[in-house]
Amino acid sequence: MKTLIISSVLACVLLVTSCSDPEPRNIAYGSDQCASCRMGVTDQKFGAEIVSTTGKIYTFDSPECMIEWAEGGSIPKTDIHSYWVTDFLQPGSLIEARTACYLESEMIHSPMGLNVAAFRDQHACERARVNFVGTVRTFDDVSHLVND
Repeated sequence: MKTLIISSVLACVLLVTSCSDPEPRNIAYGSDQCASCRMGVTDQKFGAEIVSTTGKIYTFDSPECMIEWAEGGSIPKTDIHSYWVTDFLQPGSLIEARTACYLESEMIHSPMGLNVAAFRDQHACERARVNFVGTVRTFDDVSHLVND
């Protein structure tokens, strides 16, 4: 009877965990490589990830590398579950890329030179703009900058 209960509990745990949405993982700064340009991912203010629908993680050194790689058709867009970027004000902390606010500024030096940083929300972005004079952007705006 005890074995049956343990087996049932394990089956339930497996069922619950197998149905959960794929999530990002912490970037291993200093050892992960960018899936797009193959540079080492070292700057904790600019890392990014794509999570596939199967849970596979693709790591990038910057939002612009992530966007370029995704737009280049490296995997079908239907296989992309979510996009993640590092919060500039909380290095190493990933936030959803599509809802993040971006600041483009000559005073921000991102790894690939687009000079764009991501922030958790519009308020944080506007506060940063006081110190880093620049233009507030959306994810779609940054995508257009990358593609131009």
